[in-house]
Amino acid sequence: MEDIIIKLDGKPVKNDVRFNKHPKRKNNEIVAAMYALYQSGKSLEQIGAIYRKTRQAVYDQFHSRGYPLRSKQLKGLQMLDGIKWTLTKGGYMRGSVNGKRMLMHRYVWEKETCTKVADGWDVHHRDGNKQNNAIENLEYLTKSDHNKKYSPHLNQFTSPTGSRRKKGDRIKAEREARWARVNAI
Repeated sequence: MEDIIIKLDGKPVKNDVRFNKHPKRKNNEIVAAMYALYQSGKSLEQIGAIYRKTRQAVYDQFHSRGYPLRSKQLKGLQMLDGIKWTLTKGGYMRGSVNGKRMLMHRYVWEKETCTKVADGWDVHHRDGNKQNNAIENLEYLTKSDHNKKYSPHLNQFTSPTGSRRKKGDRIKAEREARWARVNAI
């Protein structure tokens, strides 16, 4: 198989993959160019976005042609009490305790205080860092107190503008809108 040179960010990049299980397959040049991008550090998802394919389709094309792929990078892996905790998309550390999934901050709270987190209660990170699970950084609050204290702009007690809602505000706004529509005719 001959080397294929493509341009990446204006610079020529050589694809030095020598093995291809299907040398007569269509689109080998395109897939080789995709693989050169992959070798330059782009992810399968980024390559898929460039070529309008799914991440899985890019993976299948590389795999079926025998191109070696990078191993999966485990990000945010921590060990505590012999339990592996991994980073979730939301930023929390999650692990499996006795076959049950659990968030690390709840585990630390239950372990240090010897009390189970009750329904309707939250364990909050005081500094806002979801990976700082030191007991000094955690506080135990009811869900309503947690919302009032840390999400004053996103709960049922305030309007999106930040002012307190009154009981008849929505009804009054609807009446005024209806009155405006009727008088506009």
